Amino acid sequence: MKFLKLFVCMTAIAMLFTECKKTASFENYISIADPDDREEVAFEDVATDISIVPLISDEPIGGCNKVKCYGSIVLVRADQDQSLFIFEDGKQIAHLCKVGRGRGEYTRIGDFVYSPKNNILYIKGSAGINTVLVYSFPDLQFLRSFDGGDFTAFAEHDDSTLICRMTNEEDQKFADYFVSAKNGEKLAIAKEVGITSLMFNTDMNYYTPQHRILLETGSVNTISEVPARIGDKERIIRQFDFGDNSVPVRFDSINYQDDPEPLLSDFINYIITNRDVVLNKNQAVADKGSVSFWYKSIGSPQDVTYCRINDNDEMVRYCGFKASGTKTGLFATGVTEKGQYVTLVEGLPETLFDESDERSEFSAKLENTMKAQAFNNPVLVFYNIK
Repeated sequence: MKFLKLFVCMTAIAMLFTECKKTASFENYISIADPDDREEVAFEDVATDISIVPLISDEPIGGCNKVKCYGSIVLVRADQDQSLFIFEDGKQIAHLCKVGRGRGEYTRIGDFVYSPKNNILYIKGSAGINTVLVYSFPDLQFLRSFDGGDFTAFAEHDDSTLICRMTNEEDQKFADYFVSAKNGEKLAIAKEVGITSLMFNTDMNYYTPQHRILLETGSVNTISEVPARIGDKERIIRQFDFGDNSVPVRFDSINYQDDPEPLLSDFINYIITNRDVVLNKNQAVADKGSVSFWYKSIGSPQDVTYCRINDNDEMVRYCGFKASGTKTGLFATGVTEKGQYVTLVEGLPETLFDESDERSEFSAKLENTMKAQAFNNPVLVFYNIK
């Protein structure tokens, strides 16, 4: 009996300590205990404010894999990361394709950022190539280059500053850094991040000067607002985990005393043997009263879930997103500066739509728009989710 009482007391203390630790360490925290508990929906049933924008050009556009929106300007990476097509109100105004090893050339486009106020385009090369190429916009004349460090993603912070996710060779910290847009000099740390964030959250297309949202991936995921002024503290908007399908805490970070190779090997082995772990979270949007994002597990890359968490911890989760007559779901490819989702639809209409005669007004319009596209070019769909 004494042993039983001791066991109960120790268990209660452990539970209390765990709960106190969460309360002390995390802000606006919630656990998504069952990531697979979601409602399958049709796209038309949950999408609002829908607009379909065909991408019109005098040349074929294919192999698209990344979209960034800046008001009426849309940039699309295509051709296996070798080209960047630029559109205004859906019409092509420029095409960057400077593959090579000479001045102002690249082997492939790793990431790209447009500065609307400065009329400048920044191009980051492939992984391991630290040079950032700077072009005028929209005539795409090469202006200069600088060594930006081995970062995985970047975005514009203000007229003279970029924000980059990278490791610092001096202190081996994984962090989002404020970086000079002129010469790549590190100015300050915006926030420290974990190794899983560095490796798997490599998009900042939800980050613009108007929508300063950053998402950190790890055992506890953090959606935060980065301040406009360098040196101010970030504002934590929401923190959450995925219960048993979360990333183990031991993979959150590496300090300079650690040897990263064994930990990286351990991490890769872990995700290979634990296919239900949720790693990919992106397209974060913070609205008044709620935050939303999309996530998927490493073992089901096509099974994407939309999640919205309201300030009162009420949660909405949707999957499916097939419009009537379509074969695949319409998932967010990017986010506009106003927080609206955008999906790029690419492919032959006969492969995207089934033989069913049932068509909603939206899916009929989407199919007809795609059939009318010259060169079978892509179509963008902008929308909100109710």
